[in-house]
Amino acid sequence: MDGLDDRRKTHRRVRLVLVGAGHAHLEIIRRLVHECRSSDSWAELSLVSLSDKHHYSGMVPGYLRGAYREDEIAFDLPPLARAAGGDFIGRRALGVDTVARVVHLEGGKTLAYDLASFNLGSRAAGEEAALPHAVLVKPMSQAVALRRRILQLVHRGSREDRRVVVVGGGSAGVEVACAIAAVMDEAQCRRDVWILEASGRMLATYSEPFRLSAERVLKEKGIGVRTGTRVVRVHRDAVELDDGSRKPSDLTVWLTGPQGPKLFEGSGLDLDERGFLLVDDSLRSLSDPAIFGVGDCATLVNHPDTPKAGVYAVRQAPILWRSLLSTIGRGALPRYRPQEGFLSLLNTSDGRALLSYKGFVSYNRPAWWLKDWIDRRFMARYRNLAQE
Repeated sequence: MDGLDDRRKTHRRVRLVLVGAGHAHLEIIRRLVHECRSSDSWAELSLVSLSDKHHYSGMVPGYLRGAYREDEIAFDLPPLARAAGGDFIGRRALGVDTVARVVHLEGGKTLAYDLASFNLGSRAAGEEAALPHAVLVKPMSQAVALRRRILQLVHRGSREDRRVVVVGGGSAGVEVACAIAAVMDEAQCRRDVWILEASGRMLATYSEPFRLSAERVLKEKGIGVRTGTRVVRVHRDAVELDDGSRKPSDLTVWLTGPQGPKLFEGSGLDLDERGFLLVDDSLRSLSDPAIFGVGDCATLVNHPDTPKAGVYAVRQAPILWRSLLSTIGRGALPRYRPQEGFLSLLNTSDGRALLSYKGFVSYNRPAWWLKDWIDRRFMARYRNLAQE
């Protein structure tokens, strides 16, 4: 890391490139803002994100339902970057060259770095089969397009059933199916909403009591569930299944399990079998100590089964900050240990939520109030940072 060593000697600021505006990177920016205000900033920041807004994933189902406006679930990123003394670059990151130390951007542009961190989430597995007819929710900015499609379907004017297929029976699939059903019920539309899951069971990472509770909720709402059903192609008016049959669909939402971002392909960085960046306990790439990965886009080599969930990215943020500082000679490298469990709250779009925590499961209004309070508190932490 000779270039970084040279910058230490000359006391020049380190070129820090943050690719993606996920939970962990928002916290890094917040800390850089405070360093800028104390005139002790060590980083020359560049924030790279295709969208100029951060759409908070925890509130997206509520937005789809109509419980939140877009300005309640999103905030602008360029002012945050400026407040941290940096630049916002609204382009898609296409790749990384660890030899030249540049991030390749769309339009043939490159961005040089001394340290680069990736917090850009994951992509939906098999999304090639979904396009162009299915709606993807990743990146989260796609939620606006999905909300528009739902409303178009509701106001179509036909007396026939509105047929909706949600591909993927994870927590996002359950929440989105509930939100769509609620919008249609409010509009008094006839509907036929289904969740199709390729594996043998939905909500596979959750406990059996939680799965059973979720299945009861879906049954009460008249939302169908089919497991062991793989969708191989999405057509304009149907989904094609692996047995050759078709299921009619006026709106298909693709919410399959996570897969690594394409930009790591061909980078020479160590990846796991699904294409996620392999990182050590300090969140550094196994291949290059100038590369960091947090959140869903990375896999901890010593804890490979850590769920791809935002609560882990939030806990990783202080570790990432200390790792970055250690790389420039400020302190020892930290070690991250994933929490053994986490509070899970699924919005069922009926003023209630499904709660799971350390074996306790409930489904009630207080669970929704708790979720709403947590989500609004998270947004408040970053929304007005540039104006503080």
